[in-house]
Amino acid sequence: MIKLITKSVILGLLLSAPCFAESNNTSSSFNSKNQVTAKVDYSQYNTVLEASVLELARSDRAYISYGENEQGPNLGSNRATDAEANRFYYEQFIDDPELKKSMAAIKSNLASYLANSQLDKLSNEEQTAFWLNLHNATVINELAERYPKDTHSLSYDVFDKSSFFYKKQFTYNGQALSLDDIEYKILMPLNKNNPLVMYGFYKGYIGSPNIRTQAYTANNLMSSLIDNAQEFINSNRGTNYSSNLLNVSTMYKDKKAYFNDFNNDLISHLSLYANNDLLRKLKTKKTALFTIDNYDITDVTGPKHRNSYDIITSKWKKALLIPMHSFSRLNDLNIPAKRIVILRELQRKNNLLKTNVSGENAYYAKN
Repeated sequence: MIKLITKSVILGLLLSAPCFAESNNTSSSFNSKNQVTAKVDYSQYNTVLEASVLELARSDRAYISYGENEQGPNLGSNRATDAEANRFYYEQFIDDPELKKSMAAIKSNLASYLANSQLDKLSNEEQTAFWLNLHNATVINELAERYPKDTHSLSYDVFDKSSFFYKKQFTYNGQALSLDDIEYKILMPLNKNNPLVMYGFYKGYIGSPNIRTQAYTANNLMSSLIDNAQEFINSNRGTNYSSNLLNVSTMYKDKKAYFNDFNNDLISHLSLYANNDLLRKLKTKKTALFTIDNYDITDVTGPKHRNSYDIITSKWKKALLIPMHSFSRLNDLNIPAKRIVILRELQRKNNLLKTNVSGENAYYAKN
C-alpha cells in the first residue's frame, strides 16, 4: 500500500541528486549527436502510479442507465462519459499530511532536474517523457493537496488564467514556465507540432487523456501516446455521433496550433487512430462540432459521496478494471459488497485475474 512507503519515499528523494551521464547510444532517430542518457529517477513516481491508478475498460460507446437514485462509478451526471477514463485514488490523501508531503517531494524532485544544463541534450523522446511526467506529477500534486475541496469540477482550473495550470512555478534556462507553457512553449516546438503529444497530458478530469500506470520513458513513449490516442478518440470523451453529426471533445478546439488546416487536418488525425466503425463515419465528415466535455475529477468515489465513500453501482452495466494491489485500499472505503460488482485487472503472464464481489463474499477466478 502506498501509505506504507511514505517515509521511505521522502527520505529517498531527499538523499537523491539528479544527474545525467554521457551515452554511447546513437541509434535514436532524434538528435543523436552529443546526446546524453538521463538517470532520471522515476521509481517513486512509478510507485505512486502503480498503486493509485485504476484502469477502466475501453469504451463500448454505451451510455450509463441510472436508476432513480443510482449513479455511475464516479457518481457524476454525464451518462455518456462517466464510465470512461482511468481513475486516480485521490481519496487516500484526505487527512494524510505525510502522503501529501511524499507526493510534493516527488514533484519537487522531478522539477530539480530543470537546473541541470544537460537536460536539453537528451534525445527528443527522453525530453518529451520528462516534461510529460513533470506536468502530470504536478497536476496530481496540486489536486491531492486540496482534495476533496474545490475538486468536484475542474472547469474553473481549465479556463481561469489564475489557476494552477497557468501559474508560473518552474524556471528553465532562465524562463518562468507554467504547466500550460510546458505544452505550448516546450513540447510543441520540440515535437514539431506533432498532435500525438497532446495525449500525454493528464489534466485531472474525465474529459482529458488518461493517466497511465507507469511513467513515460524514451522506450515506452511512442507506444503509450498511441495507446492513449486510440483510447481517447474511440471513446465518448473523444468523439461521438448524434443525429448524424460528428461531435468531438472541446479539447481539440484548444489545440488548433497543432493543425495547419484545422478542420481537414483534425479529421485526418482522428482517422489515423479510429477503429473501423468510427473510420467509416469520419470518411463522410468534413467538419466537427466541439460539444463534448466532462470536467469532473478522475477520483474513485465521486463528487456525490466523497464524505460517505459509498460507490453505488448495482445498475451500472460496466465494471471497474482495478489492479489487484489497489483492491485492499478500496476495502478501506467501507463499500457495501452486495451493491458492487468489481473486476480487477492484473496482467501476470498474460492471465487476467477477475474478482467478482457478489453478496457478502468475494471469490477469485481466472479468466
